[in-house]
Amino acid sequence: MKRVVFLHGVGSSGAAMRPLAQALDLTVPAHFPDGPQAFDMGAGRQFFSVQGITEANRPGRVAAALPAMTTLLESLGPTGDTLLIGFSQGSIMALHTAATGLPLAGVIAIAGRLAGPVAQHRLWPPITLLVGAADHVMPPTIAKATADWLRDAGAAPTLQIVPGLGHSIDDQIVGTLRDLLI
Repeated sequence: MKRVVFLHGVGSSGAAMRPLAQALDLTVPAHFPDGPQAFDMGAGRQFFSVQGITEANRPGRVAAALPAMTTLLESLGPTGDTLLIGFSQGSIMALHTAATGLPLAGVIAIAGRLAGPVAQHRLWPPITLLVGAADHVMPPTIAKATADWLRDAGAAPTLQIVPGLGHSIDDQIVGTLRDLLI
């Protein structure tokens, strides 16, 4: 891994992920891109709109956002040297980027999910799913479904459910990330 790209949640910004990177005391460059679209329900940025989102239209919105994500990642250097750490919508983008087969060093998805089942392929990076037991935005049930969809597609994800955690990043997540990055 030669770089880490942090992907923010909907309505936030890349800068909001900087404290997480600082807490991890990384020894490689970190990047904090903003989602390419203005958040259409308030301040901030988004990778795709969640206004009126349903289980039926979510996969199409994610698919439409993937070309911009690929272009962004390729602009930073060889993608096979890149670890993606996403939160919420950023996790969705990270997981679906891996599902395209784009080479990556790994994906850590915090409070994220897949939009649905993905195509099988052989070149999956290491994937870790971290979700709070009390997360009502991305509940553990959808994280478990995501892990199953990834396994069905040929990946070998790990899933960690953090006791008491809602839809956020806390010291438990920071500690887990430190352990994963060692």
